[in-house]
Amino acid sequence: MTVELQVEVDGSGPVLALVNGAFCNLRQWDGILDELTPHFTVIRHDVRGTGRSPAGPAEENTFEQYAQDLVAIVRAEGYERFSLWGMAWGARVALVAAAQFPEAIDRLVLSDLGIDPADTEAQKAGVTAAKAARAEAGIAEVDQPDGAFDHDDPDAAARALRATFLHPDLFPFVEQIVAPTLIATGEFDPNIVSSRRALNGLADGRLVELQLAEHGSVLRRPRTVLDAVLPFLTG
Repeated sequence: MTVELQVEVDGSGPVLALVNGAFCNLRQWDGILDELTPHFTVIRHDVRGTGRSPAGPAEENTFEQYAQDLVAIVRAEGYERFSLWGMAWGARVALVAAAQFPEAIDRLVLSDLGIDPADTEAQKAGVTAAKAARAEAGIAEVDQPDGAFDHDDPDAAARALRATFLHPDLFPFVEQIVAPTLIATGEFDPNIVSSRRALNGLADGRLVELQLAEHGSVLRRPRTVLDAVLPFLTG
């Protein structure tokens, strides 16, 4: 079923598509957008049921459908190839998209990648530990972008995340990736274990463990993330 998704396009140059994390909308990238637009035409969208995008049928709450939506959006803007960056839950969507559409992806960035079931309690503990470590190091916390967690239909946003349960192990998708891939995961993020496992399945991959960063690294440690990701994307 065709669903009219919320899309924003900014900047100029080669295309970079972004995929939001769990319970986030496209506003999550506002804090780093000005760093990206001098290099890229940045395409962002709200996944079905999240942000300002309508939900569509429940049976279409799958990573495969979200991947098809993503590629269709980029093609509707007139582009066939692009780089792709997803964070956390969005990294799972980006992973599946890169596996399903290898001919379309130039470079792939997977922030906070988990290919196993998420451990939300461990993620919360990691957030607490990382904040304590930053406070000890005298590093101030970063304000979150306004409206990054707003959804027209919160129940639909929660349903959209159920795609995760259809693939308790995403390693088979990892093995299909042919694009050069950077995994960037915080040292305090429990997903670091899963990220290391994914690295072993990549034909052309590297892993950066982000210092003093936890789950949701783009939101919590944007400068650290950009210092790792931008050279890879522009190199």
